Amino acid sequence: VQCSGTATLSPASSVMAVAARLPPTLPPRPAWVRSTRRWGARIAGTALLVNFLLFWAIPIAFQGQAFHLGLKRLLIPVYTCLDQSQTLRKLALRYVYSKPQYCDFAATAVFTLASVTISFGTVLGWQLKAGNLPAWLIAAYNCAWVGFGGRVMGAAYTFAHKEGHNALIYQRWLRYSVGNVFENWVGTLFGNVPYNFTTSHVHIHHALDGGKGDTFYMWDVDRSSVSDFLLFISRILLHMTGISSLRYFYHRSMWREFNLLLRGCLIYWVLVPTLLYAVTRSGSFLMWVWLQPLFCMTTFLAVINWGFHGFIHYDDNGKHVECVNASTLIDGRDDSFGEDDHMAHHYSTQTWYTDVETYRQKIMDNLKKYHGSVFKSISIPELSIMIMVGDFDRLAEQYVDYTGKMSKSDIAQMLRTRAKHKEIEYDEYHEWCRQAEAAARAAG
Repeated sequence: VQCSGTATLSPASSVMAVAARLPPTLPPRPAWVRSTRRWGARIAGTALLVNFLLFWAIPIAFQGQAFHLGLKRLLIPVYTCLDQSQTLRKLALRYVYSKPQYCDFAATAVFTLASVTISFGTVLGWQLKAGNLPAWLIAAYNCAWVGFGGRVMGAAYTFAHKEGHNALIYQRWLRYSVGNVFENWVGTLFGNVPYNFTTSHVHIHHALDGGKGDTFYMWDVDRSSVSDFLLFISRILLHMTGISSLRYFYHRSMWREFNLLLRGCLIYWVLVPTLLYAVTRSGSFLMWVWLQPLFCMTTFLAVINWGFHGFIHYDDNGKHVECVNASTLIDGRDDSFGEDDHMAHHYSTQTWYTDVETYRQKIMDNLKKYHGSVFKSISIPELSIMIMVGDFDRLAEQYVDYTGKMSKSDIAQMLRTRAKHKEIEYDEYHEWCRQAEAAARAAG
């Protein structure tokens, strides 16, 4: 305590003071409430998964295979030519990006913006001219939305993600006039509520590193269970809509993040749909072009996070082992500017995507000691699906054993144990969240 006219509590005293103001422990929810919540989540998750399989899985799978089986031989040279163009990079550095290294994004951004503009402009123009969208055009739009090899949806997500982490990625004039191009503008056509990455992703997911309270929390479910995956999809829907993140910020008095995300929700859920309906006079257009992408990305993000945080392990002190609880994919076919190295992304966020190998070498002792979650020559959807269906024998073949001492059966058993382990049970976690919110409110 400092005696200088006013007393300043030590950290320990502050904790005691807060604890004294905490309300009594909240009584647990009745069994019927817990059962209803669980079944409601499974029903919502089932609906979203079926919707994904009906309308999005085929465009994603077909175009992914078409790209890797032949189209990449035609498309990659075109992309490489633009990517290596010094003219494009000089223009990008002069007018768009704040540092030369960010110009690595320029070619992909140009292709993505061109694809989105043409595809959205086509369906909007058809709607205004014909008054409806035929089924074949909706299917074609979904394919264009995904892009060959998933490159369009992947790039839209990647750039929104990077903008959320780096407020200085663009030139000053662009930051103050347009803002985050992909997170707050293009991203809305991919189901992203504006400011979602700037607020929820950075201040919840990364602040907690996937731990309790995260809107993407998944260590209360069995990651080798399709049934439990349905519970997780419904949780991601609450994240995508903005509901769970707003609740988190509200109860913790994080008003800057709350107000910014609330603005994004008003834009996504009120302003833009109202304008689109005023222009098109079509609820069907809003469903297929505005809402369906959110439903798709809800399931898709559930899938990829299933792999990124599918394993859990603790050290001798009961602390999370970082190199296990976040996964790394090496030589993945569909990596997008380092997105496959989720381990480095969480625990060395500022490491540039071309330098992630340096980070792995830095933590090599821990990768060997704890048998880190590192896999090779596999995509994140493939990793997630293998975990989900419990195909650990096959997944063991893609595992990178830095010790060189583990057998395939040992690796498979280790992965199975880590994927099945829960930090807390599903119903207990919901009760934990209630108590945490009450404590946060009491703490002021």
